Amino acid sequence: MVAGWILLLVSVAYVGLLFGVAWLGDRKPLYPGRSWLRPVIYSLALAVYCSSWTFYGAVGTAATTGLGFLPIYLGPILMFLFGWRILERLVLVAREQSTVSIADFLAARYGRAQNIAATVTLIAVIAAIPYIALQFKAVAMSIDVLAGPNGDESVGVLADPALYSALLLALFAILFGTREIDATEHHHGMILAVALESLVKLVAFVAVGVFALGHLPGSEDLLARIRASTADFVAPGIPQGFVAQTLLAFAAIVCLPRQFHVAVVECGDVADVRRARWLFSGYLLVICLFVLPITSAGRALLSDAGVAPDTYVLALPMAMDNTALALAAYVGGFSAATGMVIVASVALATMVSNDLVMPLLWRGRLTDAGSREHLGRRVLWVRRFAILAIALLAYAYYRNAGESGSLAAFGLLAFAAVAQFAPALIGGLYWRGASRRGVMAGLVAGFALWAYTLLLPTLTRAGWFDTAWLQLGPLGIAWLQPESLFGLRGWDPITHGTFWSLLVNVGALLVVSARYRPSLEERIRATPFLDPYAARPLASPGSWSVTLSAGDLLALASRIVGERAAKRAFAEHAASLGRELAPGASADRALIQFTERLLAGAIGAASARLTLTTALRGSGMELGEVMSLLDEASHELRFNREILSATLENLTQAVSVVDRDLRLVAWNGRYQQMFDYPDGMLYVGRPVAELIRYNAERGEMGPGDVEEQVAKRVAYLREGTPYVFERVRANGQVIEMRGQPLPGGGYVTSYSDITDYKRAEQALREANETLEQRVAQRTREAEAANLSKTRFLAAISHDVLQPINAARLFTSALRDADEGGEQKRLAERVDVSLRDAEELLDGLLDISRLDAGALKPELSVFRLDELVASVAAQYAPLAAARGLRFGVHAGPLAVRSDRRLLRRALQNFVANALRYTKDGRVIIGARRRGECVDIEVWDTGPGIPPHHLAQIFEEFRRFDQPSPWGERGLGLGLSICQRVSRMLDHPISVRSWPGRGSAFGIRVPVARLAVPATPPRAATTQGELDGLKVLCLDNDREILDGMEALLGRWGVDVRVAETVATALEAARADRPDVLVADYHLHDEMDGLGALQALRGVCGPHTPAVLVTADGSDEVKRAARDLGIPVLTKPVKPASLRAFLAAQQRRSGAAG
Repeated sequence: MVAGWILLLVSVAYVGLLFGVAWLGDRKPLYPGRSWLRPVIYSLALAVYCSSWTFYGAVGTAATTGLGFLPIYLGPILMFLFGWRILERLVLVAREQSTVSIADFLAARYGRAQNIAATVTLIAVIAAIPYIALQFKAVAMSIDVLAGPNGDESVGVLADPALYSALLLALFAILFGTREIDATEHHHGMILAVALESLVKLVAFVAVGVFALGHLPGSEDLLARIRASTADFVAPGIPQGFVAQTLLAFAAIVCLPRQFHVAVVECGDVADVRRARWLFSGYLLVICLFVLPITSAGRALLSDAGVAPDTYVLALPMAMDNTALALAAYVGGFSAATGMVIVASVALATMVSNDLVMPLLWRGRLTDAGSREHLGRRVLWVRRFAILAIALLAYAYYRNAGESGSLAAFGLLAFAAVAQFAPALIGGLYWRGASRRGVMAGLVAGFALWAYTLLLPTLTRAGWFDTAWLQLGPLGIAWLQPESLFGLRGWDPITHGTFWSLLVNVGALLVVSARYRPSLEERIRATPFLDPYAARPLASPGSWSVTLSAGDLLALASRIVGERAAKRAFAEHAASLGRELAPGASADRALIQFTERLLAGAIGAASARLTLTTALRGSGMELGEVMSLLDEASHELRFNREILSATLENLTQAVSVVDRDLRLVAWNGRYQQMFDYPDGMLYVGRPVAELIRYNAERGEMGPGDVEEQVAKRVAYLREGTPYVFERVRANGQVIEMRGQPLPGGGYVTSYSDITDYKRAEQALREANETLEQRVAQRTREAEAANLSKTRFLAAISHDVLQPINAARLFTSALRDADEGGEQKRLAERVDVSLRDAEELLDGLLDISRLDAGALKPELSVFRLDELVASVAAQYAPLAAARGLRFGVHAGPLAVRSDRRLLRRALQNFVANALRYTKDGRVIIGARRRGECVDIEVWDTGPGIPPHHLAQIFEEFRRFDQPSPWGERGLGLGLSICQRVSRMLDHPISVRSWPGRGSAFGIRVPVARLAVPATPPRAATTQGELDGLKVLCLDNDREILDGMEALLGRWGVDVRVAETVATALEAARADRPDVLVADYHLHDEMDGLGALQALRGVCGPHTPAVLVTADGSDEVKRAARDLGIPVLTKPVKPASLRAFLAAQQRRSGAAG
C-alpha cells in the first residue's frame, strides 16, 4: 500500500507541474510558430479524448466483454481516417465565423438562433455532469486501490479525496482557461499542459502494458502466450452493442464540447488536421494494443482476489509489489482525469456565459449603468462561477449515483447525449434544407428520448426512483418500458436508447425542415457552412455607407474584450490589409465584419450580432442604453409586424400595397390565390404595372388594347384618389375593388369577391318582381285544393254510406224473412254491400299510403305467368257466371317489380273490364318489347269517349255509362293504378274504341335471371281442417265469437282468449296446433310479443299468424323478421282457411 500523504504529495506536485507548464506556455508560446511541433501538440491535445474511462474503464470493459472495449477507440480512428473532411470543414467555418463553442457554431449556422445555442448548452451541461463525475470516481477509486479502502463504507464529504480533486481541477481551469475574455484567442498554456498530460498517460499506460507482458498466463515463450491470450480474448466474438458504441464514439470526437474546443477552436492551422489524422490515430492504436496484455494478466492474477476489473491498471503493479510503477499508473490516470475536467470545464463555462447568462443579462437589462463599464470583467466572473458550479454538480452526481454503474456506463451515457448534436452539426455542413425549427425539434425530441431511455433508468438504479416502472412501464403500460420501448427487445440499453433517440432526432429534423423551410436569413447564413472552401473576397471600402468610424468600432470592442486586446486586434487587422489604422476614417464592410467576429469570440455570435446592429443605428447614447432601446424597439417592431401579417392573412379580402413608386411592398395569400399568380411572381419591389399587364393579357381587364389599359390604371394610381369599382371576370366572378391612398405615398387596394352577394341581390329583385304573381298562383292552387278536398269528402261520405245503408236495409229484411231461400238471397246481398264498403276503405287506405309515401315498394324477380294466372284464377269464376269468355296469354317471362302492387293494378284493370262488359270476352295478355313487357287487359265493353280519357284517373271519377250487371264502381281503382305506375316507374297506357271496347296496359322491365316455376297449391277440401287445434287471441269479444263460429263450421277445435295471461293458461292446459292473434291487444304486450310468449310455451316453431288492421310496413317487417305471416282486417275467410289448411297439411306430413 502507498501512504495517503504520498499520493497527496504526488498529486499536488503533478498539478504544480501542470501550472508551471501552462504558465510557461502563456508567457512564451513554444509551438505556434514551429510548423513541425504544432501538429504534434495539436494531436496530443486531441488525446484529451482519452479520459479515465479509456485509461481504466477500457481494461475493465475488456475483462468482462472481450472486444467490447474496442468501439471507444475504433470510432475516433474511423473518423480521422475516413471522416476527417468533416473536421476540416468545421475548422474552416469556425475560423471564418469566429465561433467559440459547438453551441455557437450551431447557432451561427441556423441564422444566429439564440434558442438553438441555449438548447445545445443545456444538453451539453446535462450530458457532461455524468462524464465529469466519472473522472472524480476514477480518482477516488485509484486512491482506494493504492492507499487501501477506507474501513468506513460511507466517507464524509470533507474526507472525500474526490472533493479536493474537483476543487483543485476547477482552480486550474479558472486560472488558465478564463484569463482572457476572447474565447477565440488560443489558450496556448492550457493546450501545452493538456498535451503534456496526454504524453504522461501514454507513457504510464505503455509502461504498465510492458510490465503486463511479462506476467501473461502460460509457460511458453512470449509470442506464444500473446497468441494464446489473444485467442482467449477474441473467442467470445463481437459483443452486443458494438456497432452502436462505435457510432457514438465516431460522433463524440466532434460533438463532445471539450473535443470541439480542442479540435476546432484551438486548431492553429487547418493543415494540422491532416497531419493529426495519423498521429492521433497512432496514439489510440498504441493504447488499444496494450489493453490486451493488461487485461489478460489482470484476469490471470487478480480475478480470484475479487479485484474490480476497472482497477487492473493499478492493482496489477501493486500485486507484484512494484510500487513505483503503480504510482506512475496513478499519475497517468490522474492525468487523464485532469485533462478532461479542465478542458471540459473551460468549454462548458464559455457556452454557459455566452449562450445562457449573457443573453439573459442583455434582454433582462439586469446590468445597471455602472456595471456596463466593466462588462468584460463581468463575463470572466460568469465563466469562473460556471466552472466551479459544474465541478460541484458533477461531484454531487458522483456522490449520489457513483455506484450505479461502471466507468464505461458513465461514459456511454454522456456519448449518447452529445450524439444528439450530430444530425444538426453534420447536416448543417452538407444539407441546405435544414431549418432552425427542424433542428430545434430534433434536439428537443432526441434529448427527451435520451433522458427517458438512458438517464432515468440510470438514476433509478442509483436509488432515486422506484425500480418497478423499469419492468412494468409507467402507469403499468408495458409498451412504454424505457429499456424496451414499443416492445423492442433484445438490445442492450445503450443500443436501445441510442436507436430511439437518434431516430426521433433525425426524423423530426427531416419532417419539420420539410414543413418549415429555411428563411432567407438562414439560407444566407448557411452559405459559408455549406462551401467553406470557396474564396469570399471582402467588399470594397466604399460599398458600405454608414456613419460609424473605425474609432467608434474600436471603442465598442474595447467595452467588450478590453482596451488592450481590442487595440491589438484592430492593429493586426489593419496590418493584414496593408494600411494604418485611422480612427477617424469611416468604417467599411470589412472592418464591421471583423468587429462582429471579434465580439462573437467574447460574447457569442448571436449577442455580437445584436450589439453591432445596435451600434450601426447610432444614437449618441451609451452602449447599454442603445442596446436596451434596440431590444425593446426590435421586439415591438417584430410583434407589430407579426400582428399585421397575421391580420392580412386572416382577411377574406385580397389585399395589395404599393409604395410611392408604384412597386409592390405587401400582399396576402388571398391576393395571389384570387388572381392565380404563379409562385415567385409576387415579390417586394415588383412594379405594379407588370402585374396589371399580366392580368390584362389574360383578359381580366376586358376587351381593348393591353398597353392602354395598363396606362389608364397606372394613371389612376398616380392620381392618389380613393375609388370603388366592380369588375365582372370572364368566369362570372364579381370583384369589388376599393382603393385608398397612403399618407406617405403609395396605395392600398382590397379585392372582395361579391359574386354570391350579387346573385342574392338579383334573386331578391326577381323575387320582388314576381311576388304578387306567385301569391295569386298559390291562392288559386289553395282554393282548388280546398275545393277538391270538399268534393273528395263529399264523395267519401256518399260512397261509404251507400253500401252500409244497403247492408242495413238487407239486414232488416233478413230479420223479417221467413223463407230459407229468401234469407240466403238477403245474406248474399248483405255480404256484397259489406264487400263494397271494404273495397272502398281498402282503396282509400291505399291512396293515402301512396300519397304519403308510407307504402314502400319491395322489388323482386318473379314469373309473370304465375302472377297473371293467380289474377285470372281470382276472376275466372265471375266471368264464367256472367257468360264472358276469359283468356290469358302470358309466356314464362321473369319480371322485376313489386309483386303486390303490380297485382293490385292488374286486379283493378280486370275488375273494371268485368264490371262494364255485357258480352264478348276479357283477355289478359303480355307482349315483350325489348327489355320490357307490356301487360294489357282487353275487353269488349262500351268503351270510353275520347274527351273522358284524361279524367278517368281522378279519384271518384265515374261516368254515366251504367254497368250491365248492376254494379257501380268506386272511382278509386284507376287512381290507385296511376299512383302505382308512378311509384314503380311503370308507364301506364289506355286505349279505347267507343262501342267496341277498351285496352288498359302497364309496362314492366324484364329480369335477366330465370325464375323456376312455383309448384301449385293443393286445393282445400271439405273436412280437411277437422281436429285442428287453434288458439285465438283478441281483446274484442265479438271478434272472438265470430272467429269461433266461423272456424267451428270448418271443423276446427277453437279456443279463444281475451288477454295474454288467459292465452298462456290455455296453451299450457292444451297445446294448440296454430296460434292466431290480433296486433293491438291493449295489454301488457302487442300481438307479436304475445305470439313469441306463446311460442315459448308451445314450442319455437309453432305456426302462428298475426291479424291486424294496421297495414304499415313497420308491422309487416317486424312480423317477417319473426317468420310470422300477416292477415289484414277485415280478414277474408278464404285466406284464413288456406293458411290453416297449409298448416294442417304440414303437420300431417311431419307426422
